[in-house]
Amino acid sequence: MRKLLLAVPLVLLAAACGGGTGATTGQEQVVVRISDPGNSGFLAAAKKDGSLDAALAKVNAKVKWAGDFSVFAPAAQAINAGSLDIATGSITSGVTALAVKPSFKIFATVPPDLAGEGIVVKNDSPIKSVADLAGHTVAVGHGGTSEYLLLKALQTFNVPVDKVKRVYLSPPQTAPVFGSGKVDAWSTFSTFLVPAVTELDARILADGEAIKSDNYVIYVAANKLLEEHPEVVKALFEFIKEGSAKEIADPAAYLNVFTQAGPQAVQGEQKDLVVDIQKKGKPAQAVTATEIAKYQEVAKFFLDQKVLTAPLDVSQHVVDVTKLGNAKQ
Repeated sequence: MRKLLLAVPLVLLAAACGGGTGATTGQEQVVVRISDPGNSGFLAAAKKDGSLDAALAKVNAKVKWAGDFSVFAPAAQAINAGSLDIATGSITSGVTALAVKPSFKIFATVPPDLAGEGIVVKNDSPIKSVADLAGHTVAVGHGGTSEYLLLKALQTFNVPVDKVKRVYLSPPQTAPVFGSGKVDAWSTFSTFLVPAVTELDARILADGEAIKSDNYVIYVAANKLLEEHPEVVKALFEFIKEGSAKEIADPAAYLNVFTQAGPQAVQGEQKDLVVDIQKKGKPAQAVTATEIAKYQEVAKFFLDQKVLTAPLDVSQHVVDVTKLGNAKQ
């Protein structure tokens, strides 16, 4: 998943209808509940200046900032449970969620974060290449970005999967385990990769580009929201597309939006690395046949690697956001 430190990719959580009445339509406004963006990123800037509220007001909707989802799986579960409408994650975590009868579809995407994901090892590690991982332990999360990156790296560099021991841990659990040397390497993305490099004496062994990653970011919307308020999803897409492009053009301007100090602030070497990674990113876009084909390759890869147990047709879970119409009357 493309997640930059303290600028975690959006988790947009929307309720189909909520409190408040549209001043011009006389209809109830759609209350869009959005995961708190923290101290960095274009959503943090939007929270501070009210620009997303202004954009959504045009489609009789408004923002409610609440909650936090740092990974896709629990957000997908919440959508399936009917408590959320929109979320974001990676296609590698997305395909595992799509394999269990989801109630959402993909409406936007971001090309792979080739600079901000990969495998890290300690600076003094004897492991100098992906081939050297044979006989060693690598920390991964189960069935998502982390495991995908490791398996894809092993495939790309012709290393037998059974020669590398996977240690399954959640990302927050992994930092102290990796930091103490209890695993030899960590397959991860930039939310955790950046502090590993700047705080845990690590170096990037192979990034997404070297691995040949197809790990796109995806934005998903609940079927109910797409059916009842497609105009809200389309307005969110336009805001995400424009905001992500602005952030890539000037990443430093979107760091430390609310505070320059404290644990949420990004400073020094960490700030430089985040800015460098952000500059290499791409803005959000609509999903085309090209991206669907890449998604399908990821699904087939996970099936071949026995992460998935049955084939998945990802195209059945995608909508063309550019063709979304207006709310049902």
